[in-house]
Order: sequence, then C-alpha cells, then structure tokens
Amino acid sequence: MSLKTWTQIITLILIMALFAMVDISAEKEILFPEIAALALGFWIMEKPPWRGSRLAVWLSPTLAALTGVVLLRYVPLPTIGLVGSAFVIVVLQLKLLRSEVFPSISAAILAIITHATSWLYPLSVGILMAIIVLGKIFLDKFDEKRALTGYSDTIDDSEKGNGLLLELFYWIKVLSGVLLISAVALRYNFLFMIAPPLIVAFVELSRPEQPLRRTPAKGVLLLFLAACSGVLWFYLITDVLHGPLWLFSGLALGTVLCLYRFLKASFPPVAAIALLPVLVPDLHFWKYPLHVLTGSALFILMGLVFFREVEQKPAVLAERGGPKAPGPITG
Repeated sequence: MSLKTWTQIITLILIMALFAMVDISAEKEILFPEIAALALGFWIMEKPPWRGSRLAVWLSPTLAALTGVVLLRYVPLPTIGLVGSAFVIVVLQLKLLRSEVFPSISAAILAIITHATSWLYPLSVGILMAIIVLGKIFLDKFDEKRALTGYSDTIDDSEKGNGLLLELFYWIKVLSGVLLISAVALRYNFLFMIAPPLIVAFVELSRPEQPLRRTPAKGVLLLFLAACSGVLWFYLITDVLHGPLWLFSGLALGTVLCLYRFLKASFPPVAAIALLPVLVPDLHFWKYPLHVLTGSALFILMGLVFFREVEQKPAVLAERGGPKAPGPITG
C-alpha cells in the first residue's frame, strides 16, 4: 500500500480511538472533531496547508482550546461577544506564535458553542495535537517535501508597515463577516450556521490561492453532504442499532474520504463537519445539515465578495507579510 493509504488508515484509527474513549469515559468534552481536519492536513495531503514550527502546530490549538474554556467560565459576555473575543484572541495568539494553524479558531469557538467548561477539553486537544506532531515528524522522514515550513524573515523593513496595515484590514474584514453571520444565527436560533469548522472554512476561502475559490459550489456541496452523512450515520449507529460511537466516527470519516475522491477535491473543515453531530443538541440535530448548508453558503459567498481583491494581487500580500495561501490542495 502507498504511504497515503497508510496515513488514511492511521487517521481513521486515531479518530475511532478518540470516540472509543468517549464511549468508555462517557465524557463528550474530550471530543475535538477538528482533529480529523488537522490529521488530513498534516498527514494525508501532499503539502501541509498551514505553516508553522512543530511547537506552534502543537501549541496553537491547545492554547486556543484553553482560551475558549477560560472565556466561557470567567467572562460574562453574550454568546456573540464570546465568539468575537475568542476569534480576536486566537488570531493574536497565531500571530505571536508565527502560526497559520487556522483550525485553532475552531478549538476556541467549539468550547463556546457547545458550552464545554471542563479542563479536560484543552488537555485532550493538547494530547491529540502531540500525536499529530509526532506523526508528522515520522512522516517527514519518508518525504522531506511534506515538511512543515515557517515564516520567512526576509521581508524588507520598508514593506513591513504596509504589510501590517494590509493584514490588519484583512482580519477586520474576516471578523466582521464572522460577527455578521453569528448575529443572524443567534437571532434565528440557527446556531450551527456558525459551526466552528465553517468559520475556519471562511478563513481558508478568503485566501487567494485556495482552489475551491474557483469552484465555490463544490465547497458548499462537500460541507452539506458531510453534514448529511454525519447525521445519518449517527442516527443509524447510535439510535437504530445502539452501536458504539467509534463505529459512527469511522463510517462518517470514511464517507468524507470517499466524497473527496468522488468530487476530486479535499477541504479539511469538511472532515470536522461530518463528526460534529455527536455534539449537536437534539433541538438542532435534524436541522444540522440545513444549518451547515445555510452557513457554508453565506460564509463562502462572503469570502468571495469580501476578498475579491486578493485574487488580483496575491503576490503583493505574500510579499508584504499579509496572509499567504497554502499550495494547491489535492485529494
């Protein structure tokens, strides 16, 4: 078997082991569905879609998860205020860590959306990210081209001022989009319109070289089909057959890998969307795919409209220290 096939199998085993731990412990707050997206990005994809040192890759989501729990426990703000605060704090953390591990945003906001107040949540994220980094170190021994890359320090001083302004303006637009759709979601009780992986998808699709910007309908379709498969597998396995969560997780993630192959596109947030139904309350469960469809359509449309100019001048943003897109994503 090829290395890629082995990494897919190991990713499935990791996710199924995590959900088996939930079955054993009956503690859902150790769940971090975005770990599937991170394993996809760092283990399976030909080139890691996020830059950062190994320490930054481990620390970014771990610190973000801790941030989400701390905000939820100690900061008396409404949900939209907590979401906005978490987003800003995590972006600052990523900047300080020189990291582009954008699923970290999901780690913080997931705690807020699901009311995860247990310290087990950031501990679980830290352990899972350690596994991701150790696996990446092992894989790098087989293929140096897959190795992590960090930021370049060769930017001319005269360009840094303009670069910082461009980057600040970029993040203000992203935050504005997140808050706008959050306000709609909370106003109409469509909470999972702002499912954390959708917010990560919005950030990813605001980047100029993201291939799905050229076929946005495919991005919406991937997210919607993943949500449908997650709901159906969860209902079939746990409600109809009274089976274990690890079986649900394996089937849901396996379906996502099939979708990637069938649609000839891969997009890490899709994997997290398929696993998230396990944390969706009964009130929203059957409407979850509709929430995802609405939220993904709005976020992707906003990403295309808000960030049209970055497609015209991606080299300028890269040169001046603005957000740099990853290389092309392949299935």
